Amino acid sequence: MDRLVWLAAFLYLVFLASPAIAQAPADYYDNADASSPESLRSTLHEIIDDHTRFPYTSTATDTWDILEIADEDQDNPGNIITIYRNATYPKQGGGNDFYNREHTWPKSYGYPDDFSGNYPYTDAHHLFLADSGYNSSRSNHPYDNCTASCSEKVTESNNDRGGVGGVYPGDSNWRTGSFTQGSWETWGGRRGDVARALMYTDVRYAGGTHGITGATEPDLILTDDRNLMDLSNTGNNELVGYAGLLSVLLQWHKEDPVDMVEFQHHEAVASFQGNRNPFIDHPEWVECVFEAICNTFNINAGLNDAWVSADAPFQGFFFTVFPDLEVFFLSWFTFDSEPPTNGASAVFGAADQRWVTGAGAYSGNSVTVNVELTSGGIFNASEPLAVQQSGYGTITIVFNNCNEAVLTYNVPSVGLSGQMTLTRVVPSNVALCEALNTG
Repeated sequence: MDRLVWLAAFLYLVFLASPAIAQAPADYYDNADASSPESLRSTLHEIIDDHTRFPYTSTATDTWDILEIADEDQDNPGNIITIYRNATYPKQGGGNDFYNREHTWPKSYGYPDDFSGNYPYTDAHHLFLADSGYNSSRSNHPYDNCTASCSEKVTESNNDRGGVGGVYPGDSNWRTGSFTQGSWETWGGRRGDVARALMYTDVRYAGGTHGITGATEPDLILTDDRNLMDLSNTGNNELVGYAGLLSVLLQWHKEDPVDMVEFQHHEAVASFQGNRNPFIDHPEWVECVFEAICNTFNINAGLNDAWVSADAPFQGFFFTVFPDLEVFFLSWFTFDSEPPTNGASAVFGAADQRWVTGAGAYSGNSVTVNVELTSGGIFNASEPLAVQQSGYGTITIVFNNCNEAVLTYNVPSVGLSGQMTLTRVVPSNVALCEALNTG
């Protein structure tokens, strides 16, 4: 058989059995309206508010219990991993001398006094376990970019990252100044986590009252104005609180996409509280809510084509849209970097040649599919049968237009996650795509 240009699989997926990846319920975001910043913000708030509150510290289930699950060390389940230092410690089950609970939205900015009706105080979507000393150093400094003149707070090497240091910014945290006039720059491996945590907090807390308990809730607002932060730092619970810096958090969100560690934290918290962070499930919504860039592009059959990414040499994609079923199919291959020699041949489906496929329902300009691994089998032969195994992870694709998309993959079973920009191999279907989008 002539050598096939499209041969093996993405990521050399030689997998063992693994658990399925959790996702938002299929209808969780059905009422999200991304037609404008205002409509998306308000509809997301209605979706994620009124969550179940757990006490900060209690003999019953409390935030210690939740966070020691959410921030479990993936290399050592008996330990936790801290957000700033990336240090690992045996689980203590409560207060201790090693780590404590970090409010990424500082509680001094609007809600310092804990009581049973203070929902942001115990909202674990923006709480993380942190080294006690690092938590004190961060204090209530706004998140901001630093310089080489700032004080370095190093990371440790765990989970295959951290611990390198180096010239600013390296993989360290950096701090300077005091209180609202100071700055804390989170290291590159977790800066997107804190950014999306604060964006969640901004949308979740919009004033008014809790729909079930009737508790008064503050309106928490992201800003670049440090003076507004000072005004909300009164020592009392306020109706309005400010934190930031918003422009820096937007930068960090783009620099550090969702990864396995953030995904684990999110899923654990969601399992307790019953609500989710929409900016982890749908990172593309950050632009609409906070930058007023709301994409009205809709997936259509004009996207059926081969796509590639400069971020992933020698890999390719083929997309197929079934508009009558509202289903999107993808296949992700590796391909030859050089033309095959005359007479070269390969067995399609041989043990070292695999490929990834997935299918899912699409909505608007985005689709999330479950990853399936296909292996074995011989082309155009009934035996042996090819085997498809599901549950390895998810791939989310957000189309910016007819010629560009952003793909985010998360495969916890093999420790792989990342993001890349895709473009078409040839523009032959662009005109059809544009016509279907406006039709």
